[in-house]
Amino acid sequence: MDMTFPSPGSVPTGFVIQKGFRIITTKKPILKAGPIEEMNSKLGITVPEMIFGDNSVTIEHLASGRSISFNTFDALDRVDKTGESMLKVAYSKEWQQS
Repeated sequence: MDMTFPSPGSVPTGFVIQKGFRIITTKKPILKAGPIEEMNSKLGITVPEMIFGDNSVTIEHLASGRSISFNTFDALDRVDKTGESMLKVAYSKEWQQS
């Protein structure tokens, strides 16, 4: 799935190498309203108002060249959008009523 998240031009801001793995992080500021609205539209759910939508982490196994990446858009895209299996905290009923 190739979405526009992280934003074009995002570059890794840091990495470490530990026991044959390179861990790369990208840290960007909180998204502005436009990108948040675009993300809402593409996801079909309302995302948090203050979201670091361009942040990511990639873990690479140096010997094999294999890697896995985690980013905000893909994480939110895996959220239950129906609400059927939504986890609720003890006070959720009171919050929903207020």
